Amino acid sequence: MRAFVTGGSGHVGGNLVRELISRGYGVKCLVRKDTRALDGLDVELVRGDLNDASAMGAHMQDVDTVFHAAAFVAVERVDEALMERINVGGTRAMCEAALNASVGRFIHFSSVHAFSQMPTDQPLTEDRALVSDPDATPYDRTKAAAHRVVMGACDSGLNASIIHPTGIIGPNDWKPSRMGAVIQDIATGQMPIILRTGFNWVDVRDVCRTAVNCVEMGRKGQNYLAPGSWGSMKDISDAASEVVGKKTAYLQLPLWSAYLALPFAGISSALTGNRTAINKGSLHALDVQCKDIPGALAKEELRHTSRPLAETVRDTIDWMRSNDRL
Repeated sequence: MRAFVTGGSGHVGGNLVRELISRGYGVKCLVRKDTRALDGLDVELVRGDLNDASAMGAHMQDVDTVFHAAAFVAVERVDEALMERINVGGTRAMCEAALNASVGRFIHFSSVHAFSQMPTDQPLTEDRALVSDPDATPYDRTKAAAHRVVMGACDSGLNASIIHPTGIIGPNDWKPSRMGAVIQDIATGQMPIILRTGFNWVDVRDVCRTAVNCVEMGRKGQNYLAPGSWGSMKDISDAASEVVGKKTAYLQLPLWSAYLALPFAGISSALTGNRTAINKGSLHALDVQCKDIPGALAKEELRHTSRPLAETVRDTIDWMRSNDRL
């Protein structure tokens, strides 16, 4: 068995490659410059333009399965044209390449953000409407559009399934991701004030295990939500405190208070060039969310399971320590 993984050097990609290798797959990865997530692993690294269907097709000639994990992930207002090119155009090119190469299986990594969160008082399942609001964040809109592209490719014969993780956290997070940076700040005492909010968090390793299960167990044209459990920022802080052996957060503020800080966060970002910990998009995602995400279909068909949040936080901090991230 041989797999082609896009986004192989990212948080999901690096963990996915480890899962594939543990199951006996040979792996080829489309990567960018920073490949620390793959150091020491027996993988073939290739580079190229995700939007070049011909080049991507050439990389697919000797593989059985394609895992499309490459994406521009950001909840703030960013370069919308670039996000559209990567998340939608790249997915379209990958589907075209896979069809032309007669790839046996195609697994697309989407997100819970592809779905409309309304109504928030009803369970979010796979048949929930996709985001269609033109004023939605670019990430939400492009992930929904990419979903439609994959489903359209299925109509043309592509044997594809879609995985929708919730909020991904976990080890092997070299960049780090936005939540990886938050956990790092909490663990080092740099975030003594936290918001009274939370999200449905899922361990990246559990998502990747489910995605590999989907190759054999998943159905063509079916999408699967891969949730963990809802946990508050206090839950994360408490778990971090257990690991580092000291209190990490001293004050909780209501979510609405963070909106007051947005102008200052924007100024700080403009001056430093760094992405802010809070922005309008991230606050909206926390403010308007469906907390009930049962994931019953993935549990039944893909044997999806999720480990406790505290275990994920512990493993993440342990990984940070062992890789000089703390």
